[in-house]
Amino acid sequence: MTLALSLGARALMLDGLGDYLEVGASTANFTVYQTNTALCVFPLAATPLGAASNDAIVLGSTPISSTGTEVAGTANRFIITNQNGDTALSGTISAIGGGGDIETPSLTVTAAATQSLNSFVLRMAADGSISLEASLSFQ
Repeated sequence: MTLALSLGARALMLDGLGDYLEVGASTANFTVYQTNTALCVFPLAATPLGAASNDAIVLGSTPISSTGTEVAGTANRFIITNQNGDTALSGTISAIGGGGDIETPSLTVTAAATQSLNSFVLRMAADGSISLEASLSFQ
């Protein structure tokens, strides 16, 4: 027998992730890394995610810019933390066709240049698996 989550259940589960990002008193962040080195940090809005609709939840206030860090590098992963700095979601970044959770045309992050998180949509399938549709622009 195959388990399947209803659309309503998926929406509530995704809303729960949104609520988790709001735990704390600081700022939730989307941080891009090269292994363990932070390359750019995108500060998220006080209410980072809108209300889920069926199987999707969308990051609000995009695009979000980051002036990056003083370190240049090659993006290969990301971490989203809640307002307490606790990890909520993490994944990989690769070139288009590379199989990362986020695929982008360029992985090169230039130090102190403006980077952009253009869009972010999280989807939950009936089997509970999560997929991500996001757009990052690195300079």
